[in-house]
Amino acid sequence: MSITAILLLLLAVLCSSAGQIIFKLAAMSRKPFRNILLCAVGIAFMLAAVLIWAALLQTMTLTAMVPFAALAYITTPLAALLVFKESMSWVFWLGTLLIVIGVMLTLL
Repeated sequence: MSITAILLLLLAVLCSSAGQIIFKLAAMSRKPFRNILLCAVGIAFMLAAVLIWAALLQTMTLTAMVPFAALAYITTPLAALLVFKESMSWVFWLGTLLIVIGVMLTLL
């Protein structure tokens, strides 16, 4: 797997996570115009993730790509921790560590 492919996969994961965070911001907004704007931005990030993913599927196997999708289970909660100050238990961190180990094993 090339460095470019890895970077694009990571970009897709980050776009997906950003979209989720923006959707949460939209859900918390009490201003209708801001809500609609945030939803549109969230959709744009999710669309970018899907388009990157689709482009990579043309040259990569799905089995090589799927472990990277699991990284969203790490990036999205971490972003929620930073943006919304959500709390995470030690069990969450243990699960996160196991996901990281699993993704790294798939790269061997």
